[in-house]
Amino acid sequence: MAQASKQLEATPERIIQDMWAARNAQALMAGTELDFFTHINNGKHTAKEIARVAKASERGTRRLLDALVGLGYLSKKNNSYDLEPVSERFLVRGQPTYLGPMVNETRMVWESWSHLTDVVRTGRPFTALDTEQLGRDFFPQLVAAIFPMSYGAAREAAAAIPEKTRKRIKNILDVAAGSAAWSIAFAQAIPDSRVTVVDYPEVNQVARDFTTRLGVADRYDYLEGNLREVDFGRKKYDLVILGHIIHTEGEKWGKKLIQRASRALKDDGLLLIGEMVPNDDRTGPALPLVFGLNMLLNTENGDVFTMREYREWLKAAGFKKVSTIDAPGPSPLILASK
Repeated sequence: MAQASKQLEATPERIIQDMWAARNAQALMAGTELDFFTHINNGKHTAKEIARVAKASERGTRRLLDALVGLGYLSKKNNSYDLEPVSERFLVRGQPTYLGPMVNETRMVWESWSHLTDVVRTGRPFTALDTEQLGRDFFPQLVAAIFPMSYGAAREAAAAIPEKTRKRIKNILDVAAGSAAWSIAFAQAIPDSRVTVVDYPEVNQVARDFTTRLGVADRYDYLEGNLREVDFGRKKYDLVILGHIIHTEGEKWGKKLIQRASRALKDDGLLLIGEMVPNDDRTGPALPLVFGLNMLLNTENGDVFTMREYREWLKAAGFKKVSTIDAPGPSPLILASK
């Protein structure tokens, strides 16, 4: 009887919201690509004014502005549009917290998601971005797009490490560094540190651009090649960073990566892992679990892993203590010490 009662109380609202979520994302992407939020911040408040500076039709601009009001990104009074706090902080170009580049990441994987049904049927990815050739083409675009998200989390991580411990960090290894978002935050927080990054040459160029822009380029060295083949050395580093790379590598290579990071660390060294981490029962949170589908679509072996799995792998690799750091992003960061 209880189950029948619950069925009667159930509504289709969640289904409808989730089915429409892709349309909401497209509206947000269009508003960001057309710089509506920046134009409003710069003093343009009517549809006519915004359309003119955005070089868009007034009819289309008005409809998109109204949709963004409905989605909670804008407010509207007497046909005048203003920014909501979330848009003012994260969607105005030029702000240090600007998340506009993440639109590019969504665009890059958008087509693969339309093939999810077939990929689930076959178990084969739509694309295999964890292969070297595709990775060298794709990742230079991706890492620039996700810089704001990673950099914000890394700054929180650097601040969360006690000052006494932070003072011991002199040599840092940033593995699959991408834009160097993770290590740049530490280089800024620890002025006498030196950073070595590992990535493909095409991706390291992106890191060079960001380190130059943020004033730390003179303290960076580069190891270039496939991270599965590059020698990290032994007992050279005080901190090794694995920022959003294990999910791409999958279980076999992810475990090996943690073991190699352990060997590269000095005896009192630290390993920082940034990842999408579902709970141990894999019942939530939704974002890491849905991201697991992204790995299914776009890699041969990629996946998301639980905290229990990470603790087991870290213990097997010789780490004695594992803790977490709350930071902006989908999951807490993992900090392990030898």
